[in-house]
Amino acid sequence: MSESPNPPQADSSDPEARSSIALLAAVTATWVVGQLSYYAQPQMLDPIKTHFARGDEAVGLMYGNENLAYAITGLAAAGALARLSRVRVAMLGSLILIAANTASGFISMGDPESFSLLQLSRVLAGIGAGLIGAAGTVSAAGSSNPQRVFAIVTFGAYLLIAAEPPLLPLVLTPFGASGGFFSIAILAAVAMPLYLWLLPPRKSAAEEEGSVWTALRQAPNRMLALAAMAAVFIYETGQGGVFTFIAEIGTRSGLDEQAVGNALGATALAGLSGAALATWLGNRVGMRLAIVLGITLNVVAACALALSQDATLYVVLNLLWNSSYYFVVPYLMAVMAKLDGLGRWVVAMDAIWWLGDAAGPPVAGSIVERSGYDLLSLFPLLTGLVCIAIFVRLIPRINKLDDPHDPETNQ
Repeated sequence: MSESPNPPQADSSDPEARSSIALLAAVTATWVVGQLSYYAQPQMLDPIKTHFARGDEAVGLMYGNENLAYAITGLAAAGALARLSRVRVAMLGSLILIAANTASGFISMGDPESFSLLQLSRVLAGIGAGLIGAAGTVSAAGSSNPQRVFAIVTFGAYLLIAAEPPLLPLVLTPFGASGGFFSIAILAAVAMPLYLWLLPPRKSAAEEEGSVWTALRQAPNRMLALAAMAAVFIYETGQGGVFTFIAEIGTRSGLDEQAVGNALGATALAGLSGAALATWLGNRVGMRLAIVLGITLNVVAACALALSQDATLYVVLNLLWNSSYYFVVPYLMAVMAKLDGLGRWVVAMDAIWWLGDAAGPPVAGSIVERSGYDLLSLFPLLTGLVCIAIFVRLIPRINKLDDPHDPETNQ
């Protein structure tokens, strides 16, 4: 979900005027399709391990490479999308994603020794998904009211994504991992006509700086931003690690595949209440308290989840985990927005988030395979504590940015 480094404002010829609903549908489709593979990873972990006779470490590394491809592709494409057709880029990404998932499906039906081919196809899937997500995000950023578009799309996309976990067992149980891959390919194909409503680049885009890297070099408060992004990367590594095994943890807790899917879908949907709470609270409790409280609750839930062997506890902890996560994310993004009014650090933060999701699965896979779930519970605890420690020191300095007599924070 990488964003444009400098969201442009629509001019008088902006096609968005034709239909704002069409734009919302198009961007929502890009976000949903772009992230379907990622949110399917936990439930597809066991089918992949079973067919290919591979351990948690090998599959976790494969997941990490796929997520890394998504992050790098999304960030690299953001600058070029200031000039290129978002429709064509999204269509190209869809063709790559469809081909990669179709290939993954056939590979998962064939020789168990062809795991290296599956790894390659998953990297290609990450590239395709990254192009789709970037095209949608940059198109939304170029609308006449990007804040409204992002707010509606965020809610709509994750509302639809919450339907994926309870539906996946319907294809995984009879067909294994190939059923999941083929389903993602079909959904990607069905969504392609919606991309025709993505906004084109502005006519003045050629006069603007299209390089993300140049834009970041020009952004202010670099040291503060780098420290904040390091904290988020560490934090998300622990979160991504637990997420990779969230379905298997449910099985350990006594739930069957369908019950796990239902629990994940319901708690993800209910977890959006955390974002609603953050919206209502705003700055009433202060940024530092909100971040510390949100991450603390999130880390406690993640640690307890890794140790869970009870079905009821699993559902309750998932609800707390999702709610606290969606609660803290707006505050973390607000920190980055305060560091640069043009939103360039928010773009970088989005990429760092996905890089954390890329690092989490291989680390968690290695932990589970070598030491089990007890040690996995310490992973989000350590990453969460480091993140809290960094932000506790950073927030007072960031709050001083409004003080013109304190230039040391603005370097």
